[in-house]
Order: sequence, then structure tokens, then C-alpha cells
Amino acid sequence: MKGAFLYVDAGKGHYIPAVALADAFKDKGHEAVVDDLLLVFKVPFFRWVSKHYWRYLLHHPRLEKKLNKLSNRHVAHLSLKALSNDVRALKHFRSWFYKEKPDFIISTNFMGATLLPAVLKKLGIVCPVYDYAADLFDQVKAGIDSDLTCVYISTEIGVEHTIAMGQERDKVKLCPFPLSKKFEVCKKLSKEEARKKLGLKNKFTILCNLGGEGIGSPKFLYGLVKRGLDIQVVVIGGKSKSTELEFDLFKKSNPNFDLYMRGFVNNAQEYIMACDMQMGKAGANSLMESLYLKRPFLVSEVLYMGRSTQIFFDRYPVGWCEDDLEKKLDIIESLYKNPGKLKEIDREMQKLPIDFSAPHFADMLIHDTELYRKENRANY
Repeated sequence: MKGAFLYVDAGKGHYIPAVALADAFKDKGHEAVVDDLLLVFKVPFFRWVSKHYWRYLLHHPRLEKKLNKLSNRHVAHLSLKALSNDVRALKHFRSWFYKEKPDFIISTNFMGATLLPAVLKKLGIVCPVYDYAADLFDQVKAGIDSDLTCVYISTEIGVEHTIAMGQERDKVKLCPFPLSKKFEVCKKLSKEEARKKLGLKNKFTILCNLGGEGIGSPKFLYGLVKRGLDIQVVVIGGKSKSTELEFDLFKKSNPNFDLYMRGFVNNAQEYIMACDMQMGKAGANSLMESLYLKRPFLVSEVLYMGRSTQIFFDRYPVGWCEDDLEKKLDIIESLYKNPGKLKEIDREMQKLPIDFSAPHFADMLIHDTELYRKENRANY
């Protein structure tokens, strides 16, 4: 069997699950192709807009809340409808499809959820199209489509919301979270072991994740200094120019503070194991990787597409969503001064109804594709 795993270059939250699923699929002896959805259609301008629109909004979270809310209702659907009628784009997709000849296509971005079923129907191609809702707790309205074979989402809240938005109940399935292979096979370390290996001090540790775009603020660091908290902070991820400048200014004004700027790392799992808590403008992967390794997450900037994360934390108290600086500091100080709270959170982690496994997800894709073949045998 051959699977096509399509993502959109709008943050690593779409790329990483595509690669994780493809790797698991190949490990089972199957074939897999991973491609950028918009490169398959060869629409460079559309791809450029998608890529830079998202990155711009990450720098302006207040604007993101307004514009993505508007886009969710109207703009995204109209744009995808126009693309599905583009003759040249259809031609490019057709060439790609008959070159790769996949048995199924799964998109890890909502664009594929609406675009691919419409295109396949116009081209007369019979092939199951699956959508993985990478935002975990919500689906984009433009991603709701009756012609989809199935929508997979990794949380019960996400299943509830996707059905409430209009996707047929029998086409929505709770799936395992497609964890990156390096997390699946990593050796578990205690906090002390991980800190020693990474050259960190053995004391209360915050992992600040700036994500692939390197967007974040050191304002909370000044708050830690002001409150006199003996905490070390490790910063991983990219650094935009403005972010780098702000952190450099903090380091110059607070040379004795234990701040470790590690940038992009290939062993993020070890940094998570070394910390007491992780924080950042969380994408789905950062959040779920933290929960997999039993570390609470403080979402320090709540974006529109992460709005239902708070519902998840209300149901399962393993993290926080907080925009207010002083309240963030209150959360950190409370954990720092009351180690028993971390033990309470660890007990809550054991109750999470989430399966973290790309191989289990791959098994679902294989099963559902075989079932689709049987049901549509006459059309092949």
C-alpha cells in the first residue's frame, strides 16, 4: 500500500505529523510520499501568502485572533473554492497523482480537507481522502466537507467540536496523536539525569519553547528576577531578530541569571525531561510532546486556533492558558514554592485519554483504506 501525506508550510504543526505518519507507515513495510500540498498544485503565490500570512500573525497575536476568526468563517472557503477551479492547478495535481499513484491521501492541514475531495471528483479519480485536524481541539470551518472519507482528530474535545461544526458523525474518528519517531523511541531520563547530560544545574527549570518561528518575549524573565525566584530557564527554538534582541538585552542587564539559549535542538525530548514545566506560544506538537513526557505546559499566548486548549485544561488540569504576565508569574511561583503541585499534575497526566502513537494511527489508515477499497471495488 502507498500513502500520500500532504502538509502545508504554515508552521511545523502540519509538517511534523505528516512525517511522523509517513515514517510509521514505511516502518510497517509500506510506501509513503510526503509533499507540500500547494507545491503539488504548483501555486507558488497561494503558497507564499499562506506561509507569510501565518508567520505575520504569530508576531501579532491580537490581530491573529480577529483575522483568523474572519478567515475561518468566510475567506478560507472562498479561496479554496477558487483554487479547485484553477485549470492549471488541476492539471499539475493530476500529473502528480498518476506519477505517485497513492492508495490514499491524508492532509494534515484543513486546506486539503476541502480542496482534495473536490479536485478528485472533478478529475474522476477514486481515492480515499483523509484529514488530520492538527489543531487538536478544533477544526477550521473550511475543513468541514461531506465528501471527505474521514476526519481524524486526537482529542475527545476535538471530535465533539468537529461534529458540532457540521462534519458527519460517522466520518469523525478519535485517533492517536502522531508522535515524532524520536519521541516514540527515546530513552526516558529522570530530571536529574537529563539536566546532568545537558549541562544544566539541578534546580527548578523552565523550558521556554520559541517554536520554529522563534517568537517570544523575555518579559517573564524580568518578573522572575523581581520576585527573587532561583529558577533556571532554558530557551529552545528559533529566534526572530526582534526576539533575539530582547533576550540579549535581558542577558546584559541580568548576567547572573541562569539563562541558557540553546536555539534549535535535535534532542528536544531530553530538554523536556530536564524541565519542571514548559511554556511558550504552543503549537500542537510542543503541547502534546510535553504531555507525553508528563510535563505541564503554560500556553503563554492563546491564539485563535488554540482557543479550545483552555477547555481541555479545565477538563484535565495539566496546564494553563494565560496571557496576563502577572498571572503567568503567579503560576510559576506557585509551582516553584509548592513541589506537591507538580506531583498532583503528574497524577492527572496518568488520566489523559490520549494515545500517543504514530504506528497505531498508521494501522487505522491501513484498516480504513482496505475497507474503502471493499466498499468501492466497483469504481476502481
